[in-house]
Amino acid sequence: MKRILLTTLLLLASLTAGTLRAQDTLALACIEPDSVISEAMKYIGVPYRWGGKTPKGFDCAGFTRYIYSKFGVLLAPSAAPQYKMGIPVGKDSLAVGDLVFFSGRRNMKTIGHVGIVTAVKEGSFDFIHASSTGIRITSSQEPYYLKRYKGACRIIDREEVKEAGLLLASADSVLQEPLYTIAMVGDMMLGTLYPTVQLPRHNGRYLFEHTKAILNNATLAVGNCEGVFSNDTLPSTKEDCSYCYAFRMPESYAPLLHEAGFDFLSLANNHSNDFGHAGALTTIRLLDSLDIGYAGIQSICTTALTMRDSLVFGFCAFGTNSHTCNLMDSTLVVDIIHRLRDECDILIVSFHGGAEGRDCTHLPEGMEIFLDEKRGALRDFAHLCINEGADLVFGHGPHVCRAMELYRGHLIAYSLGNFCTPTGMNLSGYLGYAPIVTARVNRDGMLVDGQIHSFQQAMLTGPRPDKDNKAAALIRTLSEEDFEKATLSIDDNGAFRPATAE
Repeated sequence: MKRILLTTLLLLASLTAGTLRAQDTLALACIEPDSVISEAMKYIGVPYRWGGKTPKGFDCAGFTRYIYSKFGVLLAPSAAPQYKMGIPVGKDSLAVGDLVFFSGRRNMKTIGHVGIVTAVKEGSFDFIHASSTGIRITSSQEPYYLKRYKGACRIIDREEVKEAGLLLASADSVLQEPLYTIAMVGDMMLGTLYPTVQLPRHNGRYLFEHTKAILNNATLAVGNCEGVFSNDTLPSTKEDCSYCYAFRMPESYAPLLHEAGFDFLSLANNHSNDFGHAGALTTIRLLDSLDIGYAGIQSICTTALTMRDSLVFGFCAFGTNSHTCNLMDSTLVVDIIHRLRDECDILIVSFHGGAEGRDCTHLPEGMEIFLDEKRGALRDFAHLCINEGADLVFGHGPHVCRAMELYRGHLIAYSLGNFCTPTGMNLSGYLGYAPIVTARVNRDGMLVDGQIHSFQQAMLTGPRPDKDNKAAALIRTLSEEDFEKATLSIDDNGAFRPATAE
């Protein structure tokens, strides 16, 4: 699996000190305070956005984190842990550049808001922060903040600044920030023991032979686990359904997902409950043993977290079945994303929805219906996720590829089809396209560029490279046809980037 780096790659060009990351405490950084304030004031008037961490919209901790990141200091993604990172300072010892903390609206006992001191006066101070009306400078004497003040901490080593005699201008002093590669795939069902034994060749040993290099070289790899792992002869929850399928994979196959490079798996699909609670719990036990995160079953697992390259990645997954975190319950969706947003740096949403079959490549407007079931209004759902703080959204469920879209700077892949389903499924035509989409994002989760890697499936074997790039060509065509204006530029080889970058 990938290395978990405990240091970041950014360096201050003028200094020897390295970039600092989120942890319990920070060594003080040699930064000229006025440069911090000058940078912060560039964003006055930028609107407030829950979970926002870019100049398109900030919340309080997203703003302080963004500003200090310009000088090589990586703060925690929410206010409370930021309070623990610097050196505590008393109210009578405040200085420009210090972080100041306040209780939130709902709970006067806990920290819920943060800003940066811009000026110190006799008995008071001014601070810049992301308020409900946007980025502004506020006096500590305002009654709302006066009664909510909780404390302060110092990030800047003022003595070292003085001794060094160095001034940092702004973001120009920092080397180019690192990028993070997220690899995404669709449905995976590696072979089933139910109702009859249908397993791939060589017990699945070579299923990911052609794809594991891409998946393991990514910062993070995510996909959909379509079924359960269990050796027990459990009764299926679908025995009385004439058109339903149930998938029970051998427990010995679970490590194949670890070897393939997967970090997060969605369980929010119509097959994660094929063998009831017992089947789901066995699957979860195996994934825990392999250090693979999972989410999507409402009563068991809604979110997952992991650290890669000094950032915390969050993952949640939604489906349309009763046992899943339902993507049609907007209140639930917003609640899960908001809670996860406070805990992570980059937030990834997976969803299982939409009508199924070779004729379902196009992305319709509004609610989709399949076999008399509602399968989600997927455009609305994906946009809601981004609006509420998600950084990347990818889907699966139709068993075919669908369009991709750039929305507010973030990538949405509406369906990545089947990826590794060597038995028990139809793999003819579009149903056999098995892409890997790798997206490079910055630490604010904004898309920089990416690649559609085209693979093709055949029965009893894993995905194989497709030299004709059929999956990439299909996704490109759908992305052009299904949206009034193309938001992504996709070339013949599947490389893509924001269309505005041209």
